[in-house]
Amino acid sequence: MNATSQNNLTVTNPSTFADELIAPAYLAAAIRGRLAASTSELSGFWFQVRGDRNNYARELQQQLAGDPVVVLVVRRAPFDNVNAVLDDFVVLLDENQEACEKRLTGDMATDRHAVVLLARNTLQIPQISSPVTLPAWFPRLGGRTASVIMEDLTWRAESPLNTTEAVIGELCQLLFDLEGALLERLHTVCTQNRAATDSLWDQTRRDGDGTFGDFLEGVRNIRREVRNSSSYRPSVREGRSLIARIWGKTQTTPPDSLGKPGKALAQALALPEAVDASWHRSIVAVLSRPAGPMPAKRAFATNIMVTITAACQMITAAAHADAYPSYPVPLIRSMSFDLRQGLAGARRTLIALDHYTG
Repeated sequence: MNATSQNNLTVTNPSTFADELIAPAYLAAAIRGRLAASTSELSGFWFQVRGDRNNYARELQQQLAGDPVVVLVVRRAPFDNVNAVLDDFVVLLDENQEACEKRLTGDMATDRHAVVLLARNTLQIPQISSPVTLPAWFPRLGGRTASVIMEDLTWRAESPLNTTEAVIGELCQLLFDLEGALLERLHTVCTQNRAATDSLWDQTRRDGDGTFGDFLEGVRNIRREVRNSSSYRPSVREGRSLIARIWGKTQTTPPDSLGKPGKALAQALALPEAVDASWHRSIVAVLSRPAGPMPAKRAFATNIMVTITAACQMITAAAHADAYPSYPVPLIRSMSFDLRQGLAGARRTLIALDHYTG
């Protein structure tokens, strides 16, 4: 890979991927769903916010406009003793009497109400359902003993796989960028030592393909036609991209047999024995790793293959989100974050190999 090629590639900093909060719209949807299914007159929904809780409370309350829900910020009540949590709950209500009266009073067609508690931490006690005597001023239920459910939604708010927190556009962009780095490296190695790429080509070629060099040049030409890399979606069936060939090979290879194509890719990339350790080993690569130890360069190459495949699968699933269940937003966000770290880390490592080292 020459200096000019490196200058044309923008290295993405994975630290910019961190997303601290679930969008208020998704949390509001989760609250509405739980409130509709609740058998309790009053529900308490806890949610951890590490950033500005006041702004988040305002945005969430706007999303819940018209619903029998009030959003409150937990400031003084500790909520750390299972025997006193509902006492803390009543204290919080008293501290926010005006907001409760404003949001929970009116001509509402339901007898189920909710209080959302925004806190700095997760709820450190078991989820509970217990009776509590509400303040005399409390709308509709004042002075009564009501059954209250307290549930922490920090890790439970769900969304379809195409949620904005999946950041599918960045996944597509990073796949495109990683493919570019792979193509540069493979083209250089193939030009100077074609035999080093023979094993990889034997495992990824299809009927009608020419030489590996012809394939690489064809892929480079096709990439020039891509106008929006944030929508880049390779097709295994068409197999017109390097990403698609790697994806297809990984899909059809059992985890215990990934060492062979991983070795072929490492050889085709002319990786040194000691690969820069700054690359990120994605969790899917760890979970699907072959049994037994693996040389560093083969581990790096196998990580590329498995991470590419998982990213392509996530992009495809998001495109057909209505065919799949919803999942907790933090899970979707964390999976996307991990894959993006893996793709960006692999690309940085390849760029660092700025000349053919075979």
